Amino acid sequence: MTNLRVPFTVALTVAALGLAACGGDDGDETTAQGAAKEDAQSASPDLDRFLMRNGEEPGFRQGAAPGAMPAERVSISGVEAFAAEMQLTPADTQRLARTGFVSWTVQPIRGPRSAGLSGVNLYETGQGAKQDLAHELRPSVIRSNGPIAGLRFFRVPGIPGARGWTASEPPVGNVLWVEGRCMLVLGNQGPGPFVGPLSEGARAIYERTNGECP
Repeated sequence: MTNLRVPFTVALTVAALGLAACGGDDGDETTAQGAAKEDAQSASPDLDRFLMRNGEEPGFRQGAAPGAMPAERVSISGVEAFAAEMQLTPADTQRLARTGFVSWTVQPIRGPRSAGLSGVNLYETGQGAKQDLAHELRPSVIRSNGPIAGLRFFRVPGIPGARGWTASEPPVGNVLWVEGRCMLVLGNQGPGPFVGPLSEGARAIYERTNGECP
């Protein structure tokens, strides 16, 4: 399993998001990280409504596929905590701080023969969210997680500024967009198809939340 080095790209979705593998072997450190995540969950419960609900992406529902990581909803607040959990480089950590990163929340989702993630990232300003969206859509950033073949981009009608991308190997698809101070991501891994279902799921979230976050 490959750890996700850059913050928000779901480059290999569930299979690549090695949250359980991050961190050291020190039991006290692991306990402290777990407590921090619990505090973050109670600090931003309102962000849950920006995660995909059952059926918003056709055939998908909340919950992890067997053996997938993360196995449950995860929320992390603060640049330092996020950088430690994701094992970010100093350069990535500094860039994240400049964007005004506040918190990251992710929920595993699953569909027929597929797994995925629904996530929402909160920033101090809408400009910070837009800056990180542009960063995450760079081909070099997408490929920084590992080899990607057949990379293709697509737009999502109905959501201003939304962009998605797919890859043939590994078979993955993601769509990202900004609502207010948030950047949202919906990602799938599996046999596909990706563009249609991801676009429909993203539009359902956008319409339900009125394009406003938080």
